[in-house]
Amino acid sequence: MGVVRRLVLCSALALWSGAGQAQEVPSTAAVGDRDVTVFYVTNRSRDPGRTDDDAYGGARGPTHLGRCTVRFTPIPLLDRLGAAAPFYVPTETNDISTAEAVDERTFWRRLAESVEATASRSAVVFVHGYNYGFARTCRMAAEMQRTLAGQATVVMVSWPSNGNPADYVGDLADAEWSVPMLAGFLRRLGDRIGPEKVQVLAHSMGSRVTVAALERLGASPDRRPVIGRLVLLAPDYDSQTFVDRLPDLSPLAQSLTLYASSNDSPLKLSRQLSGYPRLGEAGDYLTVVDGIETVDVSPAGIYQVFGHEYFFYHPLVAADLAELLGAGRAASERSGLRARTRDGRTYWEVVPEP
Repeated sequence: MGVVRRLVLCSALALWSGAGQAQEVPSTAAVGDRDVTVFYVTNRSRDPGRTDDDAYGGARGPTHLGRCTVRFTPIPLLDRLGAAAPFYVPTETNDISTAEAVDERTFWRRLAESVEATASRSAVVFVHGYNYGFARTCRMAAEMQRTLAGQATVVMVSWPSNGNPADYVGDLADAEWSVPMLAGFLRRLGDRIGPEKVQVLAHSMGSRVTVAALERLGASPDRRPVIGRLVLLAPDYDSQTFVDRLPDLSPLAQSLTLYASSNDSPLKLSRQLSGYPRLGEAGDYLTVVDGIETVDVSPAGIYQVFGHEYFFYHPLVAADLAELLGAGRAASERSGLRARTRDGRTYWEVVPEP
């Protein structure tokens, strides 16, 4: 591929991946203002004089632990439109009121208490992808916490992505640098609540950080499995490389789930840049192998224009995730899926609404 074409594709990928930056978080039928607090772990640099959404930047820093609070406020005039539209319509605003750093002892005590109070007594660790600022990650994590509705505790891991669509290469370097931080946090979390109660949700480039962190932990034979569940959402990961590494990765998690889509425009561009299919692609590139449950979300439609954050914007996919993470149901037990086969192996499709 020529240099000019690569530059053009990189620019398009950056624009498409960053398209969700200015969009509001989807609604789950909230009534009145509501504050949602989530735990965070970040190795971003911190402005010690701030406790709002600008408290953490895109530069590297020491590991900080804390909690951020998001206030969701309904937009009444858009409620009816949002419920009827076949595409995403924001029905509320969201603002980060605080990003409070706390000491380690306080953080782990509060987190343990929160996990113990949930129905599943588990934690969902959300690892974001490319072009995510701290505030954007906090808003997404808060919506996940609302969707899980007391079934599990969400912890967001925010590595120092610049939140700039033009900084793909810089984000990749920071993602690789963050592997020891994530590995260390997963180890400590597993020691406190039990590895089987740790669920990791990795999106896009975050899948690279997560897989590398698990492999780092799995280097010790006495630490297997490392976590209970690994969920890869639209992973920007070379498909064949992942399949080749799967035999070593499978023992590190009790279950593995892959969400993929043929409507994912950024991953299509990533394939053109790399020259090879991405793990999060569906259609002719769908990865269906033993040892991982594959969910194809393509039949549900795009809903959000670029199709890369369907786990967040599409209500059918969000509902399926809630069944998986909150109730711990296998694909065969979840209400919104139907079985399909490819080369003699079963995979699953999200059932579109009639």
